[in-house]
Amino acid sequence: MHQNITSRVRAVQQAIDVASLKATNRSGPVTLIAVSKMQSQATIEEAYGTGLRHFGENYAQELAQKAAGCPKDIVWHFIGPIQTNKLKLIAESASWVHSLDRAKVAKKLDEACKDLNKEISVLIQVNVDDEVSKSGVRSEEMIDFASELNTHYSSLKLKGLMFMPNIHASDQEKLKTYARIQDLQSSLQEILPDCTELSLGTSGDFEEAIIAGSSMVRIGEMLLGART
Repeated sequence: MHQNITSRVRAVQQAIDVASLKATNRSGPVTLIAVSKMQSQATIEEAYGTGLRHFGENYAQELAQKAAGCPKDIVWHFIGPIQTNKLKLIAESASWVHSLDRAKVAKKLDEACKDLNKEISVLIQVNVDDEVSKSGVRSEEMIDFASELNTHYSSLKLKGLMFMPNIHASDQEKLKTYARIQDLQSSLQEILPDCTELSLGTSGDFEEAIIAGSSMVRIGEMLLGART
């Protein structure tokens, strides 16, 4: 099993390196986030043994349990929908939150971080394709929300944007979506130059996403195998 994970990690990292060479609008490294929801602690530790340090979780309680039991230098990313009654768990365990999309959540997360004397890196989730089934601020609301975060919530360090585009879109539609994403990222950096992170791309499209400018890709079973 260890060899399988090692081989997967090596193959994905090679694909990331190739795609990065094709990216014309960014020069920094791409962070590989292993999505470990519903994976065992043993699997996470095997992946850790290959050199992976960034892991992503979708559920607050699962995040808290794994953060307590896994190596302490793992960087935990919370990437799922946020329930306000679970914000304390997220604040305690995560270093990054990718799915910030409401002022109410921002306020409570900021308060939880202040109680812990902690700062946390956050990304605004944008619903770029206006899909009813997905969370995220509307594209036209992103700048106002970013300004609010930057002005009012000192424990939340806004680093950029997160997207989950429609995976069933045609190639032509995907190109249009990537162009909109690039425009949104550029608009954000015009007012907040340090917001350089773009969390975009999963197992099915991470190479295209990197070429489009992604700095963080979220990959699950392709790295860690089938979930238990």
